[in-house]
Amino acid sequence: MTAALRDRKFPSDEPVKVSICAITFNHEHYIAQCLEGFLDQICDFRVEILIHDDASTDGTADIIRDYAARHPTVFRTILQTENQYSKGVNPHFAYVMPDARGEYIAFCDGDDFWSDPDKLAIQVAVLDSEPDVALTYGTARGISEAGEPVEYVGGIEHDLSPTDLKKAPPINTLTTCFRNIFRGTTASLFIRTATIGDLMVWSMLGYHGGGRFLSNLKPAYYRVHSNGLLSMKTRERQHYMTAIAHMHLAAYHEEQSDPEAATAALQTMFHHSESMMRALPHKRLFKLWRRAFKNKLLGR
Repeated sequence: MTAALRDRKFPSDEPVKVSICAITFNHEHYIAQCLEGFLDQICDFRVEILIHDDASTDGTADIIRDYAARHPTVFRTILQTENQYSKGVNPHFAYVMPDARGEYIAFCDGDDFWSDPDKLAIQVAVLDSEPDVALTYGTARGISEAGEPVEYVGGIEHDLSPTDLKKAPPINTLTTCFRNIFRGTTASLFIRTATIGDLMVWSMLGYHGGGRFLSNLKPAYYRVHSNGLLSMKTRERQHYMTAIAHMHLAAYHEEQSDPEAATAALQTMFHHSESMMRALPHKRLFKLWRRAFKNKLLGR
């Protein structure tokens, strides 16, 4: 049966083809548009929407509960009572992806949204027919809190080899659909505690295939606002977070006995470290690194 997801009711024993994994926190003004984009998807396979709310203090959780009540065979919710991100926990690796039942995973956070009702159908068709492709993705556009177009530097818009993916290139996260390599596994400590989780995912997928850019996908919309995890950070902070992420990647690649990928990750780390050093007094820089080792590498 091919129909919009909003019109589907799935039997409990039907296998899940795609898990839409969404993270949200205080997205009361955006979450409905995000969820409507999910429910607009037209497909002939089972989709689950696995959504994690990180103890929002506005009405986000109530909106999620309402949608879940209206679509009980589609939604699965994780509604925290204490904020996990502030404790150094990455909800994607700790809660969402380990619980994703789909053969494939699609990412989109609660303040972003999709505009293409055929998005998942197009991506699943590629993943089903091309086993050497681990990740599919498209274009993204920036949008303000008020819904107006804003300048946004998106991710790569071409195909990527497995070696390219291991280097964790910038990809439009909200457009991705990829093979679920997380079922029945526990991610490495270096992956779970990284500062930018999606970079870790792309790199891990490089051990399973390449990336396919799909120009026929309509753009997805990335919300640029004051509470955004990365978009509104200073350049100094972005370099810091990216450098730490690639330091974790280097350690992960060493675990995988891939010295070439580890060396590439260290080179990227040094590049961003040099940018930080030009912008920061050394005392401030070393303070940031000490904090990263304490809170991230030691898992505190």
